[in-house]
Amino acid sequence: MPIIQSHFQPKKWLFRNTHISTIYASLIRRWIPQVVFQRERLELADGDFLDLDWSKKGSKKLVIVLAGLEGKSRSMYARAAIKHFNDQGWDALGLNYRGCSGAPNRLLRGYHMGASEDVKVTVEHAIDKYDYEEIVLIGFSLGGNLALKYAGEESHLLPKQIKSIVSFSSPMDLQASEERMNCWYNWHYVKWFMLTLNWKANRKKRQYKEALKSYKGFFMSGNFIYFDTHFTAPANGFASVEAYWTESSCRPHLENITIPTLIIAAKNDSFLSEDCYPIQAAQSNPNLYLEIPETGGHCAFIRSFNEKVWWMEERAFEFVQTNDYQKKIQSESSNSHTAPLGI
Repeated sequence: MPIIQSHFQPKKWLFRNTHISTIYASLIRRWIPQVVFQRERLELADGDFLDLDWSKKGSKKLVIVLAGLEGKSRSMYARAAIKHFNDQGWDALGLNYRGCSGAPNRLLRGYHMGASEDVKVTVEHAIDKYDYEEIVLIGFSLGGNLALKYAGEESHLLPKQIKSIVSFSSPMDLQASEERMNCWYNWHYVKWFMLTLNWKANRKKRQYKEALKSYKGFFMSGNFIYFDTHFTAPANGFASVEAYWTESSCRPHLENITIPTLIIAAKNDSFLSEDCYPIQAAQSNPNLYLEIPETGGHCAFIRSFNEKVWWMEERAFEFVQTNDYQKKIQSESSNSHTAPLGI
């Protein structure tokens, strides 16, 4: 599909700034969505487990929300999406990645950018045990990469119950995005992530000293390239960090996606490299809808201080709700500017 003309526009000029928008959305949102979860532990074939947080309304429609790095079902943007779909009568499931539910996972391996097999087993569990008729996936950042990779890998084997996918702010080329994160204007985000990542990695190193002997991170030290080289790649069985980057990026799988998929990434997102805006893939695959708002930051898209429903969950629900909406998008796209946007 051609590129969609975006109508997102902040009402407050402050939120045109990528850093103000990103930090406000993740840390200081004034209205916090309230969701009551029921937890289910899903035992995995490899001896590990996933903790699934459910918020049910008695529907045969289910939204599965995949959070970003170090995110969980209780992340603000995840809860916001879950509450919005609940309010429309949908059941919702927040997937807590391995080691992110408050309980350490059992194995050396954990979650990472390419762990789409955990998405697959979650989807299959929801279908087999609860018999859902319609499922949509919403992924934020890392979660968006997982959802897109899963859909592309499975392609024509995708369960018929999965109707659509929405991805926000996804780093589709891991190496390029990690190099982008090393830029000076992202140093504060890197140090924030390294705090919890290093804490978890050191806990694993006490259990698996030989497997992680090259890892020497502590507190807020290092960056994503160091962390993935000395922890993520060896802990998850990759031959090298380059192999991890290559095998985990969703970008090569986009051409294989067979269901309606909306990819949204702000043009001013400081986390994303140029390769994270898949213009050519969207133009060649009729199932891909690419929207690039001028502003929005990373997993933010804030319009004003007091809004109780964010643009992200509104946009996601609007996209997945009806085929009529997708026909409308096709009409808009055919009339919109499809030349390169100077990203």
